[in-house]
Amino acid sequence: MVRAVPEASGATSLHLIRESLGFAAAHFSVLGDGRERLHGHNYRVTLRATGPVDSRGTVVDFAALKAAVREECALLDHRMLVPTRCEEITVDEADADHLALRVGADRFLFPKDDVYLLPVRNTTCECLAAWLLQRVRARLGTLTARLELGVEESPGQGATVAETAG
Repeated sequence: MVRAVPEASGATSLHLIRESLGFAAAHFSVLGDGRERLHGHNYRVTLRATGPVDSRGTVVDFAALKAAVREECALLDHRMLVPTRCEEITVDEADADHLALRVGADRFLFPKDDVYLLPVRNTTCECLAAWLLQRVRARLGTLTARLELGVEESPGQGATVAETAG
């Protein structure tokens, strides 16, 4: 005799925690009265989707989740991340091919193609996670699932941002 296995009821979470989801990028954060030294990380991105199991037996298609995260990470990969909403940083066009950044007395010159200008206050894990969460949500469109996205700058050190309910 074959018994039916009960379907999941209530909210179910899908987790994406994969070495292949992430990006390598350079940055510095503005903290206190100054800035960190210019440095880089091999960032890892995780995603959780929580919601009801649909008639197909899933919350969200894993392939859609992975594609959305990978597409956003590809935009940041091997770039200098620069926050455009940071009062302490000034970004100007140095010439047709370069951007000049000023932070206090420090000046940096980068090729435009190597820079990703982020509409965030700082390039901290907290700000990166919130920005990526919005971008991934936009790529996925209308879902009944609630998303949580994490950004680790090194193993065990990062931030997770969750969408608020309703």
